[in-house]
Amino acid sequence: MTEQDKPVSEPEGSAPEGAADETPQVEALASARPARRAPPHEEEAPPEVLNSRGQTTLGLLMRVADPYVLAHGGRDDIPWIETRAQSLIEVARRCRDHRDLDLKMLHCLLVVDYTEHLQAVYVLLSPVKGTRAILKVNVPADEPKVPSLTGLWRAADWYEREMHDLFGMEFEGHPNLSPLILYEGFEGYPGLKSFPFNDYNEF
Repeated sequence: MTEQDKPVSEPEGSAPEGAADETPQVEALASARPARRAPPHEEEAPPEVLNSRGQTTLGLLMRVADPYVLAHGGRDDIPWIETRAQSLIEVARRCRDHRDLDLKMLHCLLVVDYTEHLQAVYVLLSPVKGTRAILKVNVPADEPKVPSLTGLWRAADWYEREMHDLFGMEFEGHPNLSPLILYEGFEGYPGLKSFPFNDYNEF
């Protein structure tokens, strides 16, 4: 074979003849991608601003719940007030029975783990007026106890059992805090930040 008949090898790392250089295109695509958003817990919460309807509801809420209000706020048309655990039943009853609020429905119940304390959050709804309001109660993380609201709303039965399953919240006066979404003998409370989600056994 003569020297002219030998195939010419491409330098290592070079693009084949006729292939377009894709580097500028890749860089353009990368720069066009939106920047990674921080997880929700890293983002700053938007400021709490109530609209006119929310301010009206908050005014009623403050008047009806006086003198049990520790703090207040809200966003859009949903105000909230904070009260003590020992005042919860009285405040909830007033919200339900006062004709100007008419918050007849316990829409949902949730618990937030702030590590040092737990916060029970009750979302109340008036089906007639279409207004909503929130009651908040902070309790120590090492002794999370609030009174049960099953005497005011039947819906509190399952809500409180669920929060007991997930966060270990005790609802004093509840007729039966048996597991609702977990099983008897389940160890720990998976709603808490301290629950070891990454621990598992391989079989």
